[in-house]
Amino acid sequence: MVDLYNDIFNGRGHTIKDLVWLVILILVTLGNYYLMKDIGTIDDDDERDDYVQMKTDSTSYHILEWIIIIASVAFSAWGVILYSKNGNEQLAFVLIIIGAVLSSIWILTIIINFIIWLVNYYKN
Repeated sequence: MVDLYNDIFNGRGHTIKDLVWLVILILVTLGNYYLMKDIGTIDDDDERDDYVQMKTDSTSYHILEWIIIIASVAFSAWGVILYSKNGNEQLAFVLIIIGAVLSSIWILTIIINFIIWLVNYYKN
């Protein structure tokens, strides 16, 4: 983690190569989605839709979202507090990065929840 942090902030990251791989992976994922979306019968689709709707309406999913955002705020605040004291810069950066990753995961769960809501809305 520290080596990755040093590479990014010292300008030794391979941004163009990483972006090319990201585009390739997104295209492969979309291709697999379009190949796999027609597999299954109508009964399988109904069972799958019921399962997805049951999972997205669960209380534990919403509790997990709250736990993620609270942990994100806590790690970020802890990192900011440690950064204000001398000698804790590296630990503070790690904590702030953990908070940022948790925030990204929280945003991703919101986007996934919204996409599933749209799919369920247009299916009905």
